[in-house]
Amino acid sequence: MGNQKKIGFNTLRRFFGFLKSTTPNSNTLNTLSVFVGYKNYSAYQKEYLRDQDWFVWTQTIKIELSDSITKEDLEWLERQQKTDDYHIKIASIIKTFVYKKKHNVLNQFFDERIFQFDEANQLKLAANICLLFRSLDKKEINQIIQKITSNKTFRENILHWFVDYSYFNGYYGSFIKEAKKYAQVESHEALFYDLILNYNHYLSYGTNLIPIELNRIRPDFFSVLQGRCYAYNLLYYNKRNDEIKYEQTWKDLLKKINQSGQVNLFTIEIFPALLFLKDFEKTTFLIKNYYEELLTIENWSGYPSQAMILLTQTLHLIRENKIKEAKIGFDLIDLSKFSLSYSDYIKLFYLLAKYQLAIALSLNEEKLNEIQTEYESIVDQTGFKRFSVDFLKHYLITSDLS
Repeated sequence: MGNQKKIGFNTLRRFFGFLKSTTPNSNTLNTLSVFVGYKNYSAYQKEYLRDQDWFVWTQTIKIELSDSITKEDLEWLERQQKTDDYHIKIASIIKTFVYKKKHNVLNQFFDERIFQFDEANQLKLAANICLLFRSLDKKEINQIIQKITSNKTFRENILHWFVDYSYFNGYYGSFIKEAKKYAQVESHEALFYDLILNYNHYLSYGTNLIPIELNRIRPDFFSVLQGRCYAYNLLYYNKRNDEIKYEQTWKDLLKKINQSGQVNLFTIEIFPALLFLKDFEKTTFLIKNYYEELLTIENWSGYPSQAMILLTQTLHLIRENKIKEAKIGFDLIDLSKFSLSYSDYIKLFYLLAKYQLAIALSLNEEKLNEIQTEYESIVDQTGFKRFSVDFLKHYLITSDLS
């Protein structure tokens, strides 16, 4: 037939291993694809990949239905780590084990060999699992806490990556209290747990804040963790009315920020702390000197830090009576982009700025009450009583710092 295609003799020899293999050209690939029943190589790839995806999900489901994790399961999953949507498959397996109450298998599943992700997918996995935990009742959460919190792979891959502010006083706080028992004294874990527990005390108007020394920070600790430690010390020394140590912490912070290659991550907790303290001199300094670095975000998880900068700028402009500019900046903030872990926490600052802007724009009482009602609802849900109604209404009238 005239439309028949041929491939070379040496190509066949390579195909059967009689010559050293080389990368075939597109003509060869298309010809072989037609030979096995496809229109061309592209059509073959589509069908092959569809079959491969079906096979992968079949294997995934088999693991979900198992009563134990075998060596072969772990080896197969380890080979899948570079495939698309691997984090979704891992999340699916975890979800099934949780819903079927296979807590022993769940603990076995958190094996470090199969939890190797890039940062973006690591965040997505942790977010998915914590959303799952949110849906469970207290009894089941307590059962899971007792079974898997001792597992370091679980702690490192879930609790450390999704700091669930909305549930500091719920399931997340319970996990953190248990996890602290297993952290080595000078580790990043121990520092992380101490900071989270004391942040919760501060936000919830607890009285038993403890000092957390800056010398616990090591150079290899994650930038967000380092910044969180400095932010906590600002809050701690302000609460103790220790102006000397407060200012020394600020000086140390400035030295550290100049050494940081991730200014936007380092300051995630710095800005909320300074806004709590109404220390606008320091927020102005940071924005003036690090504006470009602060607004640089690498992926979807960086938007909360960017939103905090815009909220801080809004409050600065209202204080300076630049209301038009304040409204323009405020309107740039897109609530739909708030990452789930920070959504309620930053929403409280968002509503704080919105309320101050509403006052500046002379909006009616009904509008102010709408904002206040939403604000109070989030405070009730989170237990963050430091966000009081008085704090909302008089934020720009009174100052915590002289």
